[in-house]
Amino acid sequence: MDGNFWNTELETLSADELRRYEAPLLTQQIEYLYTHSEYYRAQFDNAGLKPSDVTCHEALEQVPFTEKKDLAQTQREGALIGPHQCAPSSDIVRMVGTGGTSGKPMRIGWTRNDIHAYNEMGTRALWILGCRPGDLVLNCFNYSIYAGGVMDHMSFEHLGATVMAYGVGKSRALLDMFADIPGDKCLYSTPSYAVRLAEVAAEAGIDPLSLNIKKGFFSGEAGLQVPGYRQKIEKTWGMSTHDLYGIAELGCQSAECEHHDGMHFCGQGYVIAELIDPDTGAVKPMRDGEKGELVYTSIRRQASPLLRLRSHDYVQVKTSPCACGRTGFRFLTEGRSDDMFVVKGVNIFPTTVQDVLHDLEPRLTGEFQIALNSPPPFDYAPRLIVEVSNNVPRSQYEALINETEALVSRRAAFAVRVELVQQGTIASEHKTKRVLRNYEA
Repeated sequence: MDGNFWNTELETLSADELRRYEAPLLTQQIEYLYTHSEYYRAQFDNAGLKPSDVTCHEALEQVPFTEKKDLAQTQREGALIGPHQCAPSSDIVRMVGTGGTSGKPMRIGWTRNDIHAYNEMGTRALWILGCRPGDLVLNCFNYSIYAGGVMDHMSFEHLGATVMAYGVGKSRALLDMFADIPGDKCLYSTPSYAVRLAEVAAEAGIDPLSLNIKKGFFSGEAGLQVPGYRQKIEKTWGMSTHDLYGIAELGCQSAECEHHDGMHFCGQGYVIAELIDPDTGAVKPMRDGEKGELVYTSIRRQASPLLRLRSHDYVQVKTSPCACGRTGFRFLTEGRSDDMFVVKGVNIFPTTVQDVLHDLEPRLTGEFQIALNSPPPFDYAPRLIVEVSNNVPRSQYEALINETEALVSRRAAFAVRVELVQQGTIASEHKTKRVLRNYEA
């Protein structure tokens, strides 16, 4: 099997060819939404727009943005997935949840056609990652209501891989399972879980290299964008590492190829991507080196299509040719715009701190959290909580704290107050939250 059992033609179109292909799909989606979605009909009417006003990519700029928190709020007003539900409940065959700022998951519905589209985009991304039919993949994402479990599992199956639905928890038993299964294996998890799993292996006297985990497919965190963090995982496990980026609400995924030169966008024909200034909302050109926040519009969804969904992911776009030969745009993730904070005029992303802490390994594990205890302006030194390795004696803590604070100040250009915590405190089986905002918005 050569992998061409899904639609790959759209991945090779030029930008202009792709826009001509997608324009009628966008027109149909807009008309469908205006007819079936109470939420978007109100959005259009309030903005003084008619469906006929939005017939091409450029016209999308007139449409108001969609925020997850707004959708989560509307779901309290009735219907299975709120007033933006477009398909009848009898056609909705799956429900998943995504994280929301309200603390309650936002419900997302999927018809059979929606699921097929998710699998198509997911399979494109997994192929780019290096996953192949016959690969044995242990999926260590949550199988409760979130997309990383069941939804991504189905994408692996769509490609032809063999998937074991392990989920989260019981890390020690997972290591035994890896040891019992002969041959090469693949791990699908967050990057921080690969670090945590290595710690569990060390505690059990197991050499990670003996488990033959040759490929690591990672998602949910930006850790692999930090070179030292990626190298640490690769060296510990003897695996190749591959980064997967996804927007669960849309099923749109992107992935880095073997050249690790940015994430290839995999939503052609299903999702339109825009780049905006996160502060003003103004659209920015998709040109090489441009930075901004990605915004997404679905053009083939039935159950709950979304227009101009703000991702709050801050990226740098790359349009220069990739050595792999793919022609679509790709991007480097710098962090989430809502994780970015400004200290005395300096923009800080968690990945900046992560890169600095790599220089202090192995005394520090590289796992950390930044605690912001009062609202902006952040004219104070935030608390930086970092894991200290078990073999560092307490008599060295004070010197290590001083060294860490000085290094962050010099390399990242802002002051912190360092707090050391035991190894294994921060890295977990779930997504690791890097910025803790301990104040009311």
